Formats: sequence, C-alpha cells, structure tokens
Amino acid sequence: MANSVPVNGCNGDVDHEERLEVEYVNKSEKFMLPLKHDYNRQFHNLYVARCEAMLTAMNEKVQQKWGSKYTVRKIHDLNEEDQEKCVIIGTIFKQQVLKPSVLKELTKVTHIMPQPIAPSFTDDSDVVMLEDELQRVRLFGNIAAHDVVTGVMCAVLGHILEQGRFHVDEILFYESGPQKPLKSLDNSPCIVLVSGLNMTHADNLHLPLEVFQQWLFGNLWGEECKDFDPSSVVRVILAGNSVKNEDNRVESLDLEQQATADDINGVKFLDQFIAEISQSVHVDIMPGEFDPTSSLLPQPPIHMLLLPKSSQLKSCQSVPNPYACEIAGRSILGMSGQNIDDILRYSQIPDALSALKATFKWGHIVPTCPDTKFAYPILGKDPFVIDDCPHVYFAGNCPEYQTELIKDSAGRQIRLICVPKFFETKSIVIVNLASLESKLMVFQRE
Repeated sequence: MANSVPVNGCNGDVDHEERLEVEYVNKSEKFMLPLKHDYNRQFHNLYVARCEAMLTAMNEKVQQKWGSKYTVRKIHDLNEEDQEKCVIIGTIFKQQVLKPSVLKELTKVTHIMPQPIAPSFTDDSDVVMLEDELQRVRLFGNIAAHDVVTGVMCAVLGHILEQGRFHVDEILFYESGPQKPLKSLDNSPCIVLVSGLNMTHADNLHLPLEVFQQWLFGNLWGEECKDFDPSSVVRVILAGNSVKNEDNRVESLDLEQQATADDINGVKFLDQFIAEISQSVHVDIMPGEFDPTSSLLPQPPIHMLLLPKSSQLKSCQSVPNPYACEIAGRSILGMSGQNIDDILRYSQIPDALSALKATFKWGHIVPTCPDTKFAYPILGKDPFVIDDCPHVYFAGNCPEYQTELIKDSAGRQIRLICVPKFFETKSIVIVNLASLESKLMVFQRE
C-alpha cells in the first residue's frame, strides 16, 4: 500500500556524517563501452556471444532436468526419419507480420506516407522458430508465441515432425546465474529508487520534489513516517528519463536536431535538484531512453559536464544503463525501462512485473536487443546476460508500482520492483536491504 507523506513538521537535516555508512561497489564495468566504437561490426556477433555465454549453463540445466535420458542434438542433425525424443538448444526468433521496419523511421525525414503506429505488434499469425549457429527450425506444440520474444535462449525437449517442424513437449530457460549468499546485517540500510522525473516540466513538480527532498533530509514527521529513519537511506538511484520522457519527445531521425529550450532548462533543474540532495546522500544517475546521451544500449552515463553543480560533489555519480552495483553485500541490478516496454510491445505478457519476471527467467536483461532495441555492435561478449543473480532487480519508468519477492528451490531470494514514473505518480520506492522489503511513498498535497 502506498504511503502519502504530507508536510507536517521539522526535526533537523540529515547530512552525510549522520547517515548510515555501508560498503558500496560499482559492478557496471561490463556495461561501459570502449572509448572508440567500431560500427563496422555485424550484430550477429552479439548473438554468437550470447550463445557462448549461456550454452554451458544450458547444458548443465539439461543434465539436471533430464539427465542422459535424451540426446542433445544440433538443429541441422535433426532427421525426419528419426522422430526419437531429443533436446535442441538455441535462440528464439519470432516472425511477426506486424513488426515495424526502418521505413517507418525514414518517413520522418523523407515525408512519405508513414506506417501506422501500434501499441502492440503481436498477431495470431506470429511464428516461433529456434535457431543455432547454422540453421532454424519452426516450433509447434507446448510453446506459446505470445509468451516469448526474439532473442531468448532456451532448450526444448521434443521430436522432429514432417517438413522440418519440431514438436515441443517441454521448454527450459537459463533462469539467471548463481546468487551471492544473503548474509544477515546488523542494521537496516535502505536505497531509494526514483524514475521519470521529467524535469522539463519541473514547474509542475515543485511541491512533490520539495516534500521528497525534505523527507529525505529528515525534516518531516508524521504518522506515515514513524517507522522510518531517513538516516538509513544510503543511496538514491535515479532510474532514467530524469530530463524528459516520451510525452514531450520529438521523434525524428534528423541528426542535426537541436536541443530545445525545455531540454536545456530540464538539465539545469535536474542539476540543481541533484546537487541539493547529494549534499546529504549518495546519488547515482542512470540515463533513460529520452535523456541527453546515446539511446543505443548499453547507454553510456550522462556526461557530468551537463551537470556542473552536481559534478563538484563526490557523492554524485553518473552511471550506465543498465546499472549494477553491490550495496551492503546486496547485489543490485536494474534498467531504466526500455527492456520492459519492448517486451510488452512484442508479446502479450500482461504487465510490467510479468515482463520483468520473464527477463529473470530468461536470464537476460533485454533479449530483444539488438533485434528491436538498438545496441552497439559489441564484439566478444553480451553484457546483458544475467550471469550473477541479483538480490534486487528493478525496472524504471513503469506504468505503476509492482513488486514480488521470488524464492526458488536453489535458495535464491530476488526482490523484483517496477518503479513508477515520478512525474505521473509523485512517488518513489524504498527498499530495505536487510529484509528485501520494499514500499511505495507518495509525495502530494493532502
């Protein structure tokens, strides 16, 4: 249940010296790109790297699940004359008739008749295939086209049918890597997750931002705050679209498009806000799809030259998207929401939390990259594979706050969190790292 925090009183600022101190390690090296990018590479390299990173683990899971009862075969070794049950491992590819093409984007520049814009690109005619490094096979049987997306790696148990089709009896996913043991803590450090500030409309956010800031500083008290000590907040993570969101984005492929006055003011307001709260607490700034940095994934950090006031403070840092870190021995992993938006667009997964849970089950933060979410043509690695299972896994810029605590047979505990847009909901999410509990706080006029 969301807590609404009114302005009730003052009991003194919380500064860095009074705040709880915990160990912090930035784990985002794999999301940082080299200084020189080579755009001559093919995106095929990213899929090859994905398969190489996940294949060993998939083979181990096949052995754990089915033992040596079934033969693991390559797709090109399947023979219609031999319909014995077997296992094949590969990457899902969805053939979708409604999938948009680059021509839609080119219409912005060439002024030809645009293709219609749709919130979803799924259709009952969608076809699911499994591909490895050499060949594809069409899947039938116990697999739902609308429950998966292109780019998901899996193992399927079944048998070959006529005309090169494969009947699926059971499907097995990566389900992310191992998790660091969850050790007990002597205190209860908390982090705050905020997304979608949309500071280009800062005039509409003056009061909720002020209340949020005063609450963070410990200057508010009331019934809703009695069980919370603001000095326990050790870090604030801004999960993307802090400058602007899709509601005021100008869509264009015009590379000479200049920043608007609203964009410039939005950056200034963001810099001022971050500089103020960074005087009391550590702040990490993740870029979002519509923030002033490259939209290709993984997104590089917003350059601190754009935030001159914040850049003067050691407690403030700009981080990539996705972002991974370790706080008080808890592994944190999150993205600004592009992965969730794309999965909902190319599947019929019902909501953001289900999509976030699916990425964990698939063991990949953004499986639709580089097919429908554009990425750098990275060579030799796929940074989006979840090779270390996080304790807290979040997505920013979601339609609403949703959360779930997963406990699996391997003893892992994962807190999934969909962080709502602050501009629309005036809310943030608090996560207690000791208990992995989370709650929503809403800042609005009573």
